[in-house]
Amino acid sequence: MSPEDSFRWGEPLWLWLLWAAPAAIGLFAWGIAARSSRLRRFGYDAARSAAWLRTLRLRRWQKAFLFAVAMVFLSFAAAQPRANPQKTKFKATARDLAIVLDVSKSMLAEDIQPSRLERSKLELEDLCDAVKAKGSGDRLGLVVFAGNAVIKCPMTSNYSYFKRVLRTVDYRSASQGGTRIGDGVRKALSELLGARAQVQEDEAPKAGETVLASERKAKAESYADVLIVTDGEDMDSFPLKAAQAAAAADVGIYAVGLGSPAGSPIPIRNANGAVELLKSRDGQVVQSKLDEKTLLDMVNASPRGGYLPVGTSDFDLADFFHKTIAQESGREIEDEEIAYTEIFQPFLLAGLAFYAAYLALSERPRQGQLERLERSEATA
Repeated sequence: MSPEDSFRWGEPLWLWLLWAAPAAIGLFAWGIAARSSRLRRFGYDAARSAAWLRTLRLRRWQKAFLFAVAMVFLSFAAAQPRANPQKTKFKATARDLAIVLDVSKSMLAEDIQPSRLERSKLELEDLCDAVKAKGSGDRLGLVVFAGNAVIKCPMTSNYSYFKRVLRTVDYRSASQGGTRIGDGVRKALSELLGARAQVQEDEAPKAGETVLASERKAKAESYADVLIVTDGEDMDSFPLKAAQAAAAADVGIYAVGLGSPAGSPIPIRNANGAVELLKSRDGQVVQSKLDEKTLLDMVNASPRGGYLPVGTSDFDLADFFHKTIAQESGREIEDEEIAYTEIFQPFLLAGLAFYAAYLALSERPRQGQLERLERSEATA
């Protein structure tokens, strides 16, 4: 291991606080100069005050030094210095899970609080925590879809990054309106999970649409799954064909069905910021209904899968993951991780000690000390 790898900062952005040290020195210097200027302006007994002024300036420079050193040590502590790396080899059985999240306007319906989309995001964060707690190195990826499908997060085991991306998702994350579940699944299969794709003439795809091959030469287990989170209202995107393509690639299909089968209105904000219900072109209030049949057909076409019928009730996506996807075997991987020892404690203690000394040091000399200074000045 190279010398530069034997030490690292956990949070290097905190090192920007080091600028507080020279800034403090500058402010203290300006304060000393400003006070001296005011004294000269209003007049003072130089003979009697010379010793006092020298002591005052010295105390101010001492406080500036203590404060600057405290900021340096506290900056180092906040940046989390780490040393003494130890390599540990481990084996794990990992899987890939591509999450296909519906961000169409129908997901703004509030038959699930706070809305179908926002509740889905919260549950997906819990799912991410469950995957991390599993500790097998499973990878997560995220595709959002409405009238088109967009990759928001590539396959990764950086769960913090996945959650940061997830929090930015809203109904504007896909540029086109509509709900095309099949396109979302195909996007996940071809660009996240790496399944081979080609255009199938018998499936009559629309212009620019890619449909996965229904057969795959390699029959090895993919150790991959797709989790669809949607209300199921599809607009002719051949979702069953997409599920069959997933089956041919040995990719499991799991689905979460959100919303009321009877239908719920969709609140949206107009240009003035007021909330109103989404209406069709003929002025009728749009009712978004859960289409469970489409989702069940997709799950049943998969070599393995599961369906979570949420409707408008409470649900626990992490629990669903533990009972279904987490039970599947994963590909064996061998890797090593490097663990560092946290060494911020000495820096923190030193910083606090210097800061305590800064607070304890008084700028003004005590009366007895001032008298001694004046006597020594008089005899000099």
